[in-house]
Amino acid sequence: MPSKEVGISLRDLRVLDLTRNLAGPYCTMILGDMGASVVKVERPGSGDDTRKWSPPTWGGESTTFLSANRNKRSIAVNLSDPEGIKIIQKLAFKVDILVESFRPGSLEKRGLGYEELKAKNPGLIYCSISAYGNTGPLRNEPGYDPILQASTGIIDMTGEPDQAPVRLPIAVNDLGAGLWAVIGVQSALIARSESGLGCRVETSLFETASWWMNYHITSYLATGDTPIRAGTGTPWLAPYEVFQASDEGLMVCAGNDNLFHKFVDVLKLPALATDERFVSNPLRVKNRGALHEIIVERFQAHTAKEWESLLKAQSIPCSRIQTVADLAQEEQLDALGIMTEYPHPLIPNLRLVNSPVSLNGTRSVEHKPPPLLGEHTDIILAELGYSKSEIMKLRKRKIVE
Repeated sequence: MPSKEVGISLRDLRVLDLTRNLAGPYCTMILGDMGASVVKVERPGSGDDTRKWSPPTWGGESTTFLSANRNKRSIAVNLSDPEGIKIIQKLAFKVDILVESFRPGSLEKRGLGYEELKAKNPGLIYCSISAYGNTGPLRNEPGYDPILQASTGIIDMTGEPDQAPVRLPIAVNDLGAGLWAVIGVQSALIARSESGLGCRVETSLFETASWWMNYHITSYLATGDTPIRAGTGTPWLAPYEVFQASDEGLMVCAGNDNLFHKFVDVLKLPALATDERFVSNPLRVKNRGALHEIIVERFQAHTAKEWESLLKAQSIPCSRIQTVADLAQEEQLDALGIMTEYPHPLIPNLRLVNSPVSLNGTRSVEHKPPPLLGEHTDIILAELGYSKSEIMKLRKRKIVE
């Protein structure tokens, strides 16, 4: 019979997290949400870089760190010391999955590369997340999410056509790379279940950013035309953008002829459906400017909220431009159980956005709060066989914290 606990798909799997910032920590957090036991390795004294990404803070903790590091235990180890490396090697020999985000070649110099570790742990799935990948002319280039947005055309395409380009306000390449890493790891786990052997999984922010741009690249290759900024719209559909009502904007997506006919009926402009400029989507795109002016002029008759109500009554996709504050109070969040409490020693009312997927109604099986720096160092070292006196010596030598 199938297990009733489908949501614990990764329980009993052990993950060694040698990542920092966002892409890697998101990957390992997702694995932790799915039931894996995750040990996060941090630098003594400072920890993951995101611990210092503030303001804002919550209970003295960086909100960025909190958002990416639940369901993990933290061990603080000095990886510049041979004894510290020895500790990580011992951990790596015992785990199922290792996820790292060091510069390409950096861990190999420390004796923590895939080839060295798989010799003693042949089932190890070794996942590397880098800026530009482990090969090629950009291999050693540093890169943060905004750099990849700039270097792959994402920023160039974002914003209004008559204004300067802007950065997406979310770390789309970091989060995307973390998700692709999870997909790669899960594929490797399936293969390992058949062969007993692990493998190396690789992804990067550059590959993720290029993937996000896939249909724009295809469009360019087909036409030779570089896509341009379209504001809230898209080059291929109309009406499919924000229209200004009497008080604020309303996003409308009339993405096919049927929706367009329903849309102009609500606007009480039914003649637009048979206007030779607008009878098909290609023609509406060609005459987008004229269509936009007609809609905005009509939109002045009501507020965005009133138009939203009228359009939704006819199942026409639309939404007012809401804020993060609006989202945080959205009833749908509670209805889906996305916001979850994670009792924290410094933040008793900590609530975080849970995984956006559920299995048999289970969203995540672990509910451990993001760890304090080195919170579990002694416990993890004891699990590796270190005695209390040995742990004290490591502390005095500042190899662990």
